[in-house]
Amino acid sequence: MGKMPTPAPAEAPVREEVAFDLSDMQPHREFEVILHNDDEHSMEEVTLQIIRALGCSVARAKAIMFEAHLKGQARVIIAAESRALRVAAVLREIGLGVTVRRVN
Repeated sequence: MGKMPTPAPAEAPVREEVAFDLSDMQPHREFEVILHNDDEHSMEEVTLQIIRALGCSVARAKAIMFEAHLKGQARVIIAAESRALRVAAVLREIGLGVTVRRVN
């Protein structure tokens, strides 16, 4: 029997280099929403508004509300700017005192 011809070595696929312009990219920034103690609204009103703002459980909302009540303020959330501003806007709908500040 004759010798089988050996196939020619396959060429490696050509890989194109892709350059990205990252000069316009902004670093990821996070913002915290701080709820301030409130003597004008009932605890239930504040709890319900936290639930509306975060979509969280009653237990989580009550924990935030009690921390603000006892310590004068409580962190509600740390999130991207757009989310933090939406949460703050919902809390402010009923006149709650809120601060939004960058954390990084």
